[in-house]
Amino acid sequence: MPLHRRFLLAPLSALIFVSAAGAVDEVALRTASDSITAAELQEHVATLADDVFEGRAVGTRGGRAAAQYIVKQLRASWLTPAGTEDGYFQPCGRGGRNILVLLSGSDPRVNDQYVLVGAHYDHVGDGRMGHAFGPIGNIYNGADDNASGCAAVLETIEALSVSHLDTRRSVLFAFWDGEEMGMVGSNHWFDAPTIPPSAVRLAINLDMVGRLRDGRLEVHGTRTGYGLRRFLSHANDKSMWLDFSWELAANSDHWPFVEHQIPIVLLHTGLHEDYHRPNDDIDKINRAGLQSVTRYLLDTVVAAADADRLPAYRPARRVESLAAQQSREQHDASIAHGDWPGAQPPRLGISWRTDEAEPGSVYLTYVAARSPAAAAGLAVDDRIYAVNGQSFADANDFRDVLFGLLDAGMAQFTLLVETRGHVRTVHVHLRPQIIAAKSSS
Repeated sequence: MPLHRRFLLAPLSALIFVSAAGAVDEVALRTASDSITAAELQEHVATLADDVFEGRAVGTRGGRAAAQYIVKQLRASWLTPAGTEDGYFQPCGRGGRNILVLLSGSDPRVNDQYVLVGAHYDHVGDGRMGHAFGPIGNIYNGADDNASGCAAVLETIEALSVSHLDTRRSVLFAFWDGEEMGMVGSNHWFDAPTIPPSAVRLAINLDMVGRLRDGRLEVHGTRTGYGLRRFLSHANDKSMWLDFSWELAANSDHWPFVEHQIPIVLLHTGLHEDYHRPNDDIDKINRAGLQSVTRYLLDTVVAAADADRLPAYRPARRVESLAAQQSREQHDASIAHGDWPGAQPPRLGISWRTDEAEPGSVYLTYVAARSPAAAAGLAVDDRIYAVNGQSFADANDFRDVLFGLLDAGMAQFTLLVETRGHVRTVHVHLRPQIIAAKSSS
């Protein structure tokens, strides 16, 4: 895709979806978050990754036993069974069974809309069905892939249950079967949906979230909906940073939702040398990291279910890729190093661009050394969403807001800034000679 300094703006309606209704019970949310423990997550992973489940291949004795374990945990919650067979189950291909459970929304104005949260519980068994990178006959326990994702969803359900936390929208939780054999379960759900797919406003998929390294959580899919990056930065604590990747492939259960033009988010802690090998086992799980991911999932689910509006699907994501992201970043890096033709150090120390996927924001492509912006702690790739509490529509509007401050002779102002999924308020102090002149930046 050709890259330009300016992008077309999204429709104005796409700009306003994250304002919360103010109905969240903060005490209940804190109770729910505190109930998510590393020990309980470890117990779920250890159980599902035990040899007794024989690698959880779809349609096998071990896979069905793993499903029974999950249902046993769900029966302890007050959420409603949402399957088509025996309460929780939805049969699918290859002898598999999806597991579905529902948290009904409390607001009659939006409770017919859904946030869908899913993780696949199958793995590759003993390798005989294929998709294994090791010897046939060994048990592939799949602790990270994807007992970790199932544990996170189970703990989120338990947290909502013990806290009796209501959400405005309904939340459908899905444990998909047959993902390793071509997303059998999630594709079947679209062939025989248990709720109208058009009612799903956001789908969140967890796949391999048990190996958090250096605090890095990969977040895929933010470019499938306008403003998803900003929304997903709302609840991130200091234990993690969010790596927003443009990469989006048909490699997990988020993909059928993308094909049906539903905004998605995939949470992932990265591939590793044990992927689809017998040594993806419990001893490799980062317990504290999995706890952080799960608490982030809980906060995100509640925020999505309570938002006044959720993002519309963004068709332009079809022509975007990881290569396009890398090309843009290299392009921006050349600007940061002064390689842009005719580049001049701006007076405030910044230059910026807009991103069509994140309307109402700019991101920094240049921060001059020893400038007011640098002194305030701003850096390349930071995203700005407001100036002195004032939002703006695009890059030109952002420029006009800055000029207005300079013309008014303000010596300092604040910026609402997101960096790697963390949102903070930055105080910028201007130098006397800059206050006296209108900036050309």
